[in-house]
Amino acid sequence: MISQRFYSTARRLATTLFFCGVLCLQPSLALAQTEDTTVVEGADVLTILGAGAFLFSPAFLFDADSVTCVPCDRSEVPVFDRWVIAPVKPVPAAMSDVLLVGIGVTSWLNLANEGAAGGQGIVSSVEALLIAEGISEFAKRLVGRKRPVLYTTAGIPGAADPKNQQSWPSGHATGAAALAASYWLTRNRISDGGASDSHAWMLAAGAVGVAALRVVAAKHFPSDVLPGLILGVATAGLVHTIKF
Repeated sequence: MISQRFYSTARRLATTLFFCGVLCLQPSLALAQTEDTTVVEGADVLTILGAGAFLFSPAFLFDADSVTCVPCDRSEVPVFDRWVIAPVKPVPAAMSDVLLVGIGVTSWLNLANEGAAGGQGIVSSVEALLIAEGISEFAKRLVGRKRPVLYTTAGIPGAADPKNQQSWPSGHATGAAALAASYWLTRNRISDGGASDSHAWMLAAGAVGVAALRVVAAKHFPSDVLPGLILGVATAGLVHTIKF
């Protein structure tokens, strides 16, 4: 139903924009006032709003039917992915949520202590996150890959949930990689480089951890999370290349 997709996407967008407002725009504007340096430019505001709309739009542009094959035929899953097929494991799924939020909070709070250059890094991180997640959301609906649970009898109750047909690529892996890569690139620009920053390595490991937890939780196949990591890193690289 459109209402289910609408509220699901709206909740995701609202959460993202909340972090944008609390951890990005407010600290950045404060830095701009104290240092008389522009941190959030008009182009940045337009980019964030446009990327937010891009992330939100698939809920209106795509429709999804209920899965009728549950449990679906495992033979349609590549051999290297079949070992993941299992009911969803709530604990590692929740851990991946917490770790993803932790990556965002940690990276933005650390950059908030780096003056105007750090504030600009926060804005770039938010832009990379929104754009990467928007691309991921479009790809999920265009590809329509089933999640591992739909190949088990445990997937019968969730057959009507459109999100269970949006497995590729992993949005969690995409977002985590975009945040970690953006932090690394900002460190390369304002200090001695990401390779010498312990937080950069910690966030990179965290992004890999998010991807691994999504697989352990049977929320995604390995071939879902790897493209997500690549998409996140590539988007962060593109954003920083264009801006700096």
